[in-house]
Amino acid sequence: MQGNHNQTETAVIFRRAVARCFSREAAPYWVMFGIALAVRAAHQIIMSANDPMYGIVMQGGDNHTYDRWALEISQTFWLGWNRLPFLHGPLYPYFLGLVYLRFGHSYAAAAWAQCLLGAVTVALIFHLARRAFGKRAGWCAGVGAAFCPLFLLYEGEILVETVVLFVHVAALCIFVEAARRKTRRWWVLCGVALGVCALGRPNAMLFIPIAAAWAAWLTPGAARQRIIAAAALVVAAAVMIAPATLANTFGGGRFHLVTHSGGVNLYIGNAPDATGVYFRPPSLLEIREKEGKHEYEIDWRPYLVELVTTHPGAVARNLLIKTKLFWQSGELPHNINFYLKQPFSPFLRSPFRWGLIAPLGVIGMFLSLKRKPLPRADDPRMILLAFFVLYMGSLILVFVMSRLRLPALAALFVFAGYAVAWCVDSVAEAWRSRRLMPGILRAGAVVVVCVALVFALQSRDNPLLMRWNDYLNLGSAYEVTGDLEKALEQYEKGLEVSPENAALRQICKETRERIQQQRGRR
Repeated sequence: MQGNHNQTETAVIFRRAVARCFSREAAPYWVMFGIALAVRAAHQIIMSANDPMYGIVMQGGDNHTYDRWALEISQTFWLGWNRLPFLHGPLYPYFLGLVYLRFGHSYAAAAWAQCLLGAVTVALIFHLARRAFGKRAGWCAGVGAAFCPLFLLYEGEILVETVVLFVHVAALCIFVEAARRKTRRWWVLCGVALGVCALGRPNAMLFIPIAAAWAAWLTPGAARQRIIAAAALVVAAAVMIAPATLANTFGGGRFHLVTHSGGVNLYIGNAPDATGVYFRPPSLLEIREKEGKHEYEIDWRPYLVELVTTHPGAVARNLLIKTKLFWQSGELPHNINFYLKQPFSPFLRSPFRWGLIAPLGVIGMFLSLKRKPLPRADDPRMILLAFFVLYMGSLILVFVMSRLRLPALAALFVFAGYAVAWCVDSVAEAWRSRRLMPGILRAGAVVVVCVALVFALQSRDNPLLMRWNDYLNLGSAYEVTGDLEKALEQYEKGLEVSPENAALRQICKETRERIQQQRGRR
């Protein structure tokens, strides 16, 4: 009888949830979802018509790895044993594998599925801003996120970013609701959410002990109840991660919780000759030669300990460099270059990216901390701020790339929405009270500080932003479409960045000869 009662209770909860999704209160969320989806549909149509790289997966990059891996999964619903232990988190390949299973090996199907997921993510950002700061902030944050060019860019690529962004924003929504309810069921959901995030990007595992302590702090009652709450969260996260751990241990022969790339990534980001981005330093190649192994087979723990003990100054310098790289406005490329894609869609030229949203978000953080009452541990403001700081720290520990910043950008959109709403409210309140000057001065001060921060965080002309191989990839795509003149234009731009590159100079020469041959035939 107890089992039947539980089933009935679950059915009632499900029916109520469905009813709420189609209630009048849900209408703003559907409007926000519709706006985001319309923007994504228009952007995808434009990109498919204009971008020569649309539908092309370049060999050697993460996108090629994910594409091959997902294809294996769609054909066998499992993975080849040579994928174990995991190099990348398995969440995205299985998501992509399900898309391929249903629609075939289709780049367009993957892009449209990710656009749908991206529109849901925008609605969730809208929800977070409404919960934290009210309706006006929700609309400001939601519309900005709907037109964010970085979200749009990665939704059209075979990369993990869209799924990782969705699960992190969904986890934030769960944490905000759990802080309100403070029940064991919601602590379990928090653990499940963190476990799923870790399967997408393993740095989310750093959140688990902090989240467990937070759950214990918020749980009312005796110490036993607090311990049970923390344990429920940790166990739920462990259960979600366990399949990857077991696959690595028994299938791959090595114990790794999710992936085996953590050690080498920490070295790449913190070596004495590191650059702060994903670039294998010369010292890594020397260690690989000395060990006689592939870098992913080396035990990096002694080398990391040596870094901290013998090169503490270099480690501190690298952390400072990565902090600057995290905050600067430039979109550091990896696999995909944002700046080369911009000309192909007007939506990618939208201003709602890091260079504007980070300054507005910082102002929003400051204003939110001044807002009464002061935030407590269960306040959405504090949850969002803690997430941003912890996520930023998890990146700075390793290395910085544009696409890794997207979950942090989502949190910044919420605070940026509040900053804009605060300015509008200040002017509106001054208008109602017929004392315009104080409201205009307050809003003007926000604008001045925002402009100052925009210039302070502006990245210089940096060879890390526009690399010769990015031009080479775009030129190769033009060559595949038969447009040799545009291909040559990109190759020559790459040669300007790397004039000593003999191979690229030879490619330019051969392309010119082929263009001359084509003209001769005419």
